[in-house]
Amino acid sequence: MRKTTVLLIALLCLALPGCAKTASTQEEMVALALPHLPITGGGSRLPAGSGAGPPGGMALLILAVGEGEVAVYFPVSFDQNGSRYIFSALEEGELTRRAPGCYSYRWRNGLVLLVDNPDCVRVERSGGTMGTGRVADGFDTTPMLIFDAEAFSADNGSGSEPPYRCRFFDAQGRELQ
Repeated sequence: MRKTTVLLIALLCLALPGCAKTASTQEEMVALALPHLPITGGGSRLPAGSGAGPPGGMALLILAVGEGEVAVYFPVSFDQNGSRYIFSALEEGELTRRAPGCYSYRWRNGLVLLVDNPDCVRVERSGGTMGTGRVADGFDTTPMLIFDAEAFSADNGSGSEPPYRCRFFDAQGRELQ
């Protein structure tokens, strides 16, 4: 009887949101996400990038397996609860290559740009719902994630998404292609 009671309490605790495993650091987030990735063995380079998502208590972590152009990326989302993060899902869909080591991923009605190329020092974005240009530069580290909430948050009045363009540049101002 005692074993049954302990087992039921343990199962109830796992089912309650307050008892779910949480993370407060990026390393802990990676540890929560790893069991959900469809990979085996080594060869992992984790993480490729992380960053806050849209308002509403979500965060995205993009994990990489492999190096360079043969890397495979896995977007993983987390729910934020105060200063802690709870694993939410291994996201579906693939990242779109925009330039060497530079990718985009549509997420939560916006666009996430992953810069995983140390030569990239500037990202220019234009279009989206506001039709304005935005620049991100002075990256102190790569990989890095940039979340653009304006990218796909509304249509352009004709029922289609507004045009969106992003370009990636090296330190000499040359566009990476």
